Parts: sequence; C-alpha cells; structure tokens
Amino acid sequence: MTDLPDLNSDCSQCAALCCVGLTIDKGDLFSFDKPAGTPCPNLTGHLCRVHEDLETIGNHGCVLYDCAGAGQRVTQMRFNGESWQDDPTLLPAMLRDFAALKPLHERMRHLVEAEHMNLPDTLETDRQRLLRKCARLWSDTPTLRADFETFLTALAQLPRA
Repeated sequence: MTDLPDLNSDCSQCAALCCVGLTIDKGDLFSFDKPAGTPCPNLTGHLCRVHEDLETIGNHGCVLYDCAGAGQRVTQMRFNGESWQDDPTLLPAMLRDFAALKPLHERMRHLVEAEHMNLPDTLETDRQRLLRKCARLWSDTPTLRADFETFLTALAQLPRA
C-alpha cells in the first residue's frame, strides 16, 4: 500500500511528544521518575541532550521506545509543524492526538509485517482492509480494535511453517 503514513520514527520531525507525554517509572529501564505531561529533564528543544549516553545513564527504555512514526505525523500533519514549545496551549491537544494515533501506527506496523507471511486469500484481504482503515483514521475505535483482534486470532490459528 503506497498511501500509508511513514511508520518509522523520525525525531527530527516531531515535537518530542514521547519525551513529554509518557510516564517514566524508575527501575530497570529508567533512572528516574517522570509523570505524563511533564517534559523529560534531558530534553533540550525537541531533542534529547543525552541521547548518545542513554544506555550508560540507565535509560535503556528510551533506546527501546519507538512511536512507529506517530509523533511526527501528529506534529507535521495535525499541527503543521508547530510545537507546544512555541505555543504551550498546543500541548494538551498534541498529547491527546499522539496517544490516539500511536496504537493505530503500531497496528499498521504489525499489518505491514504480516504481508511477508503466506496468508490465505481471505486473511490477506482482511489484512489489506484493516491497513487501509488504520491509515485513514486518526484515533482508535472499538470496531477497529475488535476487527484487529479477530485478524490476530485468525493469524494465530494458521499452521506454523
């Protein structure tokens, strides 16, 4: 499908939405606590000032995190490249849209990966339909969640090669 949004994270096109929107709990993956909606203390502008040292300082969770392109899509397409740092009143809407879009991007990534499986025709048709539906939505819906779960259930029932 050529009309899919970019499903690869591009932090240079984002407004650091994960660094603000996500809760961080000190533990094995993070060296500090941070509540959702609060900028990470390592954030400088829209980039991490300690990005090269994340592993060393105990923030492996940041290295593992991937928004599947949801952050830059929100920033560039919903907010025309504007940032909450230039206009703090944008932050609640940007975080709301990021939280709504990230599950769709994760589902699209799974559906794209499933393309490489030898799916029966009916399941391939369902995969393509779900992918088109996810690509045109801006938030999750109960129907989409149910359809995706049905697809995953059918996928799990396929014989293993």
